[in-house]
Amino acid sequence: MQKVAGKFDVIVIGAGVAGAAVIRELSKYNLSAAILEKEPDVCFGATKGTHGIVHCGFPVDDAPIKNRTEMKGCLMMEQACADLDVPYQKAGKLLVAFNEEELRALQKALVSLKRNGVPGVELVTDKDRLRVMEPNISDQVIAALHTANTAVVSPWGLVFGLIENAVANGAKLYIDAKVQSITANNESGFLLQTSAGSFAAGYIVNAAGLFAGKVAGLIKDNSFVVSGTRQQRIVMDKKIEGIVRHVVRDLRATGAHGDFVSPTVYGDILLGAKVENVPEVGDLRTTREGLDGWILPRCRRLIPSLPPQMSIKPFSGYIPKAGADYLIKPSPVNSRFINIVLGGSGFSASLAVGEYVVNEILPSVGLQLQKKPGFNPIRKDIPHIHDLTDEERAELIGKDPLYGHIVCRCETVSEGEIVEAIRRGARTRDGVKFRTRSGMGRCQGGFCGPRVLRILSRELGIPVEQVTRKGEGSTEVLYRTKELLKEAKGGSK
Repeated sequence: MQKVAGKFDVIVIGAGVAGAAVIRELSKYNLSAAILEKEPDVCFGATKGTHGIVHCGFPVDDAPIKNRTEMKGCLMMEQACADLDVPYQKAGKLLVAFNEEELRALQKALVSLKRNGVPGVELVTDKDRLRVMEPNISDQVIAALHTANTAVVSPWGLVFGLIENAVANGAKLYIDAKVQSITANNESGFLLQTSAGSFAAGYIVNAAGLFAGKVAGLIKDNSFVVSGTRQQRIVMDKKIEGIVRHVVRDLRATGAHGDFVSPTVYGDILLGAKVENVPEVGDLRTTREGLDGWILPRCRRLIPSLPPQMSIKPFSGYIPKAGADYLIKPSPVNSRFINIVLGGSGFSASLAVGEYVVNEILPSVGLQLQKKPGFNPIRKDIPHIHDLTDEERAELIGKDPLYGHIVCRCETVSEGEIVEAIRRGARTRDGVKFRTRSGMGRCQGGFCGPRVLRILSRELGIPVEQVTRKGEGSTEVLYRTKELLKEAKGGSK
């Protein structure tokens, strides 16, 4: 019989933003909890590709859980980011109208938002005031619905912060832990066989995102199907930082939210989105039609001065869903197995979802909760040279000279930051990138990529040929040139 690697009151499956919010909430209580992630790092699934916009809480018909958690999650985000040292910016959002029909849609949305109790909402119809708020907005815009509480956040930064804080408060994290089978016992809980060993749990929270349906199927729960949309986006160079101050988005006459131009917490500009239903769940391809044929012209309709030559990175995100509303409920097969599948605004709602699952759903099926008196909500991020004053940099370099060696010129990332990222769990180049931003600038890793590979090789104690970009199947160095030449010459010197 396989030895059980760990026994826990609650195991969370999936280390995206939903799972991260749940495990951090669990760490506030006197119980044992763990989070399992099948990838070599956290935040390598759908959350990695989200836009990082925190919506204020637009009500949706037949979506009571979304309506309940999105606005609350938005209002919780600022304090959570302050506690976890995560970049946060309350940018506000301007939903714009180009004609009278769209203006009527804005007026209808205003009524709906106020009825739902969303704070900081107003309709701006004075075009002069609108130009003061957003100087580069199109002259064709006749009005905008301003939602002041809309914010932008680092999505991966939030996940790292939540999980690091949970671990500091006693939770356990297991990576490379793909769940292969689950045996359920209605009296004692579950036994999970994974690629990282065997685990026992009294309760399971299935936050596996795109793969939540497959994980539920391991207990023969086929009560839902995960589908979703691919959303193509473009990152623009931070040289045009300030071209927009708010998230600027069109609200079509149908009430559907359209394309957007958004600032980010890092200074670059994000454009999106070409939204498509694609046959394959998790299809992350980008297309010429989506980027040049859709996103650029439609975003330039909002902000005409957007320079196309400032595009530096196209990418796609895939947003899973299991219906019109969020799916958050016990499995009909076993009530101790809680399924979570969010949707397009799930990032905004994540903190409130974590509270809802831990404080309401799990107790309703038998979990006993007792507050942990020593819970510490504070987590400090890796110190980033780029954000420090000259005095702070000098002090940090005095303590660790590696912070004085710049590895990534585009984003001003030091070797000290990269080493600290590895110490905190990065095992791949993407893991380093999302913790430090090395490789996210104009050259997209062309300069710093080889240096990061060498640092990973050194710190992990493995050959550079074994360092990957994002895990299995993504090795970047196949062989050393001198060894290849030596082999070609038959081993001669």
